[in-house]
Amino acid sequence: MKLIAETAWHHQGDYEFMKNLVFEIATKTKADIVKMHITLDFDEYMDSSHDAYGLLKPWLFSKDQWSELIEIVRHNGKQVMLLLNDVEAIKFGLSFSPEYVEIHSTCLNDVFMLDELKRGLNQSTKMVLGVGGTSIDEIDHAINYLKHANMLLMFGFQNYPTVYEDVNLNKIRKIMKLFDHFEYGYADHTAWDNPHNELVTLLGAASGMLYIEKHVTTHYGDNRVDWPAAISIDMFNNLHEKVNVLDGLNGNGALSMNKGELSYSVFGPMKKAAVLRKDAVKGDTLSLEMINFIRTKDISNMSQVDVIQSIGKTINRDLDLGTTLMNEFLIDKK
Repeated sequence: MKLIAETAWHHQGDYEFMKNLVFEIATKTKADIVKMHITLDFDEYMDSSHDAYGLLKPWLFSKDQWSELIEIVRHNGKQVMLLLNDVEAIKFGLSFSPEYVEIHSTCLNDVFMLDELKRGLNQSTKMVLGVGGTSIDEIDHAINYLKHANMLLMFGFQNYPTVYEDVNLNKIRKIMKLFDHFEYGYADHTAWDNPHNELVTLLGAASGMLYIEKHVTTHYGDNRVDWPAAISIDMFNNLHEKVNVLDGLNGNGALSMNKGELSYSVFGPMKKAAVLRKDAVKGDTLSLEMINFIRTKDISNMSQVDVIQSIGKTINRDLDLGTTLMNEFLIDKK
C-alpha cells in the first residue's frame, strides 16, 4: 500500500510556503508519493462569475516554480502525482513524465482534457480518476473514453471535513466490484482534530485500497485552505506505521498455506489422526468402525479426508490396536 501526501491549494498562492511544505514532506515524511495541483489556464478552469474566481486566480504559480517543486520531490526520492486542471496544465505536466497523473472529479468528463490526456499519456504513467461525488455513468464514460490500461480509481468524498455517513464504505465496495479490474485508492478528509481520524483512514484502507491519500500541513490546525482535513507530518508518519501493520495483515492473498499454517496442520501431533481402535490383520477391509480420530505423538501422512476416502481399501499388513494409520498400510481392493 502506498501513501500519498496531498498539498492541494494549502499554499494559498504563497510560493515560499509551498516550497517549504513540499521540501518538508519530501524529506521528513514516509510518503511514497507527493501530490500537487497544477492550474495554468485559470479561465479555462473557472468562469469569472464563480464565487471562488477572485480568491483562487491570484494563487497560481508559474511553470518555472512548478518545475522547481517537481525537482524537489524527485531529488528526495519521492514519486510525483500531478493533478492537472486544464489543457495547458496537462501538456506541461506530462512533459515531466510523472509517475501519476490525476484528473479531479470536477473535471472528469471534460472531453477537451480527456482528449489531451489520450494524446499525451504513456502507458508507464498511471492515470488516476478522482471519482468522489461522481455517478456510475460518469465513471464508466471516463474509463471508456480514455481507454488507458494503467488506471487507478481514487475514492474520497470532498466535504472538508467529511462526516462518517458520507464516507459510505459499502458504496465504495460496490463500485469496486463494478470496476473490478482497476486499482483503487482512498483519499480521506476526516477532520484534523477528530479523535478517530486515523481509524477512519485505516478502515478505508482495509476496504481493499492500494493507495491512501491524506492532506499534510506544516501548520497543523492553522486556518488555511484545506486545513480541516490536513494532518501533521508526525501524524502522517504514525499513520504510515499503522498502514504497514495493515499490509502485513492483508498478506499476499495466496491460497497455499504458509510455514506457520503448515506446522499447525500436521496430522497426529496437531490435527487428529486416524488410529486403529482394534487389532487388524493383513487382508482386512478398512471400515469406519475400526478407527478413531485422535491427536497422537505419531505423525500421519493421511489427512482426515484421505482416511474417509480410503474406507473399503485393504490393509496390507498386521497392525496393532492404537496404530496411527498411514497411506502405505493400505492398498486398493482387488
